[in-house]
Amino acid sequence: MILHELVATTSGAFAAIFLDYEGETVELVCDRDFSDHDLRIIGAYQGIFLNRLREMCERLAIGQPHRFKIDFTGATFLSCDLKDGYYLVLLADHRANEGSAWQKLEACRTKLLAEM
Repeated sequence: MILHELVATTSGAFAAIFLDYEGETVELVCDRDFSDHDLRIIGAYQGIFLNRLREMCERLAIGQPHRFKIDFTGATFLSCDLKDGYYLVLLADHRANEGSAWQKLEACRTKLLAEM
């Protein structure tokens, strides 16, 4: 329900993925004709990127990353850390307002943390 609300209320968003510390999908919501398998792989790779980013930040002693973005020609992936290795990924198209998307993602993050 929380991920459905995130996708439904974020302009340009088309998928949200909640994943565990191993990159396994806990919940997946998509309102377009995308394969669940492909979305699960995208989510898992976001976890790999997040882990690498955590390692780099630790080596540099600059603190833990909270979120990151990857832009592609046809989509933007916004990812944020939850706790205990869990993380959240929002996929959006070119219509998305990045500031608004981050605000919606943070609100979703807060709701998920309250349930964890």
